[in-house]
Amino acid sequence: MKRLASALLSLGLLAAACSSADEDAPEPPASTVASPTTTEASAPATTSTPAATSAAPPATTAAPPTTAALQDEPDAEIDDGEQLDPLGAAVGDWMERTGAPGLVLAMTQGGAEPMTFAWGVSDIATGAPLTVDHHVRIGSVTKSVTAAVVLQLVAEGAVELDAPVVQYLGEGWAPGYEHAAAVTVRDLLGHTSGFVEYAFDVQFYQLAAPRLAEQISPEEILEFAAAYGPVAELGTEFHYNTTGYVAAGLLIEAVSGNTAAAELRSRVFEPLALEHTYLTPEEFPPEPTANGYVGGTIGYLMGPLLGLTTDNQITHNDAIFVDIGTVPSDFARSAGWTGGGIEAQIGDVALLIRGLFATDILDEDQVALMTAGHPDPANSYGLGISTDEILGLTIYTHGGGVPGFRTIAAYAPAFDLGIALTTNLLGLESDDDVGPLLESLAPILASMN
Repeated sequence: MKRLASALLSLGLLAAACSSADEDAPEPPASTVASPTTTEASAPATTSTPAATSAAPPATTAAPPTTAALQDEPDAEIDDGEQLDPLGAAVGDWMERTGAPGLVLAMTQGGAEPMTFAWGVSDIATGAPLTVDHHVRIGSVTKSVTAAVVLQLVAEGAVELDAPVVQYLGEGWAPGYEHAAAVTVRDLLGHTSGFVEYAFDVQFYQLAAPRLAEQISPEEILEFAAAYGPVAELGTEFHYNTTGYVAAGLLIEAVSGNTAAAELRSRVFEPLALEHTYLTPEEFPPEPTANGYVGGTIGYLMGPLLGLTTDNQITHNDAIFVDIGTVPSDFARSAGWTGGGIEAQIGDVALLIRGLFATDILDEDQVALMTAGHPDPANSYGLGISTDEILGLTIYTHGGGVPGFRTIAAYAPAFDLGIALTTNLLGLESDDDVGPLLESLAPILASMN
């Protein structure tokens, strides 16, 4: 635990820098919602119990008190009184300030069973507590997994990183896109393809509005982005977008002959023993799945575009949120796919981010490719991950935001420490986002010897 405490103290200094390029941006599932907004209804969700399950507190009131389940060793019993009070108080303050209904957090060192915590409610209306057994949507953290699978294919000689995508997907892969013949696999993973980020585009929400109860296919997403045209210079200008990662999913399928979900499962989920992780819309978690909410400017702007009404809203902590459980979720849960579709229990997310770098999922050369930054020194995003270094400590991180959920996952290689947290609210102010929250919690976690 002392090593873990040291790691967490260092991590606290880094957390502000943990936001990956996409972390500030709500994710693709664009079926979102009328004033505060979002789309994605409740999904079937988990069935098992991760390491340390949690009792989650009362339900809808201001910042539901601490709830948490904590486990350092598989059979360890944790006193849930004084030791958790500082952590619970800090999370409670944050929840009251932001209006967030709930929060789950997990951390693992050396591949050990994760310590897991949960606070608040999964469902504001019913007061059902949020627990570590709930599945949550982790959004763009999915991109790190997709990038890892593509890099495995590169190592196997099935894909060339600097080969044009057309070589694998054929002439019509991005119909009408002026750079279709020149976009490379590296461009897809490094966000230099010039594609629009459809997750934030008004036209995409207009496309979603009449079909919230229908899935959208990867091919439709590429058609939309291609017709939109380039929004950045091909090959040199970084422009974060989920479009490239949807194309990367199609590339995985074309090269392997299997579905993307099957490849992610066989190449990553199963080797890391992630028993509570799924790539929608090809597979969905069993119940329970946490309900999510959207607030702030995002909700206010997105709601009207989707034609949502006050029937889709709920008040919590004196704030009005869009309740995604009242909105059809088919469009939303298909729009992210290999760029943002993973749903998982929080303990699996901590194991996942660590496993990408601390196991044989990737070899040293692949990790080097994944973590190499963009040529612009101000940009630390490599191929599916951001790398930061503060006070000599390197950290790999990716954030994610989809209608109803906000996530950050980080790995500190010096301490072999993986950490992940998710709140069931999208639309947080930047000062209260998940990165700053992680920063504020790290010293408290470190003090829990």
